[in-house]
Amino acid sequence: MPTLRSLEGQYKAQISLLWQPLDGTPIAYHADRLVKTASIIKLPILVHAALLVDAGQLDWNQRIPLEATSVVPGMGVLRYLDAGINPTLRDLCVLMTIISDNTATNMLIDMLGIDQINARIIALGMTQTRLNRKVFAANTPDCLPWGLGVTTARDTVHLLREIATGRIGTTATNQFLRDTLARQLDRVGFPRGIPAGWSYAGKTGADDDLRNDCGILTAPDGTQVIAACFVQELAESPSSVDHPGLKALAEVAALMAVS
Repeated sequence: MPTLRSLEGQYKAQISLLWQPLDGTPIAYHADRLVKTASIIKLPILVHAALLVDAGQLDWNQRIPLEATSVVPGMGVLRYLDAGINPTLRDLCVLMTIISDNTATNMLIDMLGIDQINARIIALGMTQTRLNRKVFAANTPDCLPWGLGVTTARDTVHLLREIATGRIGTTATNQFLRDTLARQLDRVGFPRGIPAGWSYAGKTGADDDLRNDCGILTAPDGTQVIAACFVQELAESPSSVDHPGLKALAEVAALMAVS
């Protein structure tokens, strides 16, 4: 049976993992190592928006116009649509999460503010996590070497555990967060490796040299695991379902699920 160390050697990668059964002993492997978030940073942005709705400061149904200057490359569908449409706040949050829409993300960052998002991240107990900039914005010295954002596997699991145990906002808000994560369309990391019958609700992140996955994993008997894995420092590789980082995520999930 492979080990996490042997998987690092096999994929020539740096793996950081926290596998936390809700009612069991965690498995940690470099869980406190600082890592590049890529799109995993969109998870606390989602939570921040939801809590502002809870507080009555925002409304899920309020509309935010798509402007041509907001459009950025990469993941998403908004970049293919005509400027002038008016998606709701809920629309943007769902798009940001389930297909990692970069334009939706930047519209939300403009609306919510980087400093305010980071203040919320700290308030949520994620002491090693920070959003550095908008997607595809230029890196400043403060962004390096992390790019979009920085976190740890432990910080990420902490936030997901708060969601899984119903501690984020009202019951309705917490359910919205869980439902949105469960609708994740990118399922070629953890979901490819967990056993048949398990369910997944999570968020992924990717760049040429990394693949990340985190989520709430539920076994057929209802047992839940909160997991975050960051496979990084890979040789740059074209994006495909056979990206070595995705294979590593699947193997990590398969290994952990039977441990």
